[in-house]
Amino acid sequence: MKKNELAILTTNAPLELVYSRNYREHRIKHLDSPDKIQELVNYLYVLLNVKKDNQLNELEESVLNGVMLNNFGNFSTDEIKHAFRLAVAGDLCIEMYQKLDSITLGKVIGAYKIYKAKKIKNYKSTTMSKEVNKPSKAEIKTIEEQFIQNCILPYIEERKTMSEPLINWATYAIFKHFWNLKQIKLTKAEIKKYKKEADKYWAESLKKRRSTGERVSLDEVMSQRTIKMYSSCIALYHKMDDILELVKIDEIGWHDKL
Repeated sequence: MKKNELAILTTNAPLELVYSRNYREHRIKHLDSPDKIQELVNYLYVLLNVKKDNQLNELEESVLNGVMLNNFGNFSTDEIKHAFRLAVAGDLCIEMYQKLDSITLGKVIGAYKIYKAKKIKNYKSTTMSKEVNKPSKAEIKTIEEQFIQNCILPYIEERKTMSEPLINWATYAIFKHFWNLKQIKLTKAEIKKYKKEADKYWAESLKKRRSTGERVSLDEVMSQRTIKMYSSCIALYHKMDDILELVKIDEIGWHDKL
């Protein structure tokens, strides 16, 4: 890996670039169950404040799911959530209403693609250039605040209903954030345990990819980099309650107590 590629995994990189580096099995087209899409739809209903009477019927929801799979299959559900959060915040410069349908989805993702391309282009032309200017303390603080607001807080909220670890590079970046703050501590026994769990989830991911038609060997061995990412995401899943107890925070007041 080149040094400038390593920067992608840091909190300095825009989330749009982090999402682009997510493992392929987390993209919608590689999902082996409709549960994730249904969870996404329910999340968007809440985000957009769509009233019960205005929610999609079974046929309309089936059409929406088909549009997601056929037209936006290269996005993960997490990235689509991110796109809608940007739209609601006004960052995509499009009108938003208390409505969710295929047209709204297409409008948001279309605007998000333009926004994402600009963010990544700007990042590569500045931060990833050969002559990188060291960010000021104020810039670092702003980046950290954006990372907390757009990545960590949504993860904490989703963690409440997770039944298993969320394994991708965005989650790994969250782990690194807490690790660097020394708010995650792991014993040798825990490290060994999480690496063993990583083997299990890796085997499951290979089966999922194989079932979708991807030509991948079920005996494919994880690289050291991938082992580290998998085991770190698993550790974060198990340690999240301890982290919140350690820093004694909740989602409100995070910035004051971090």
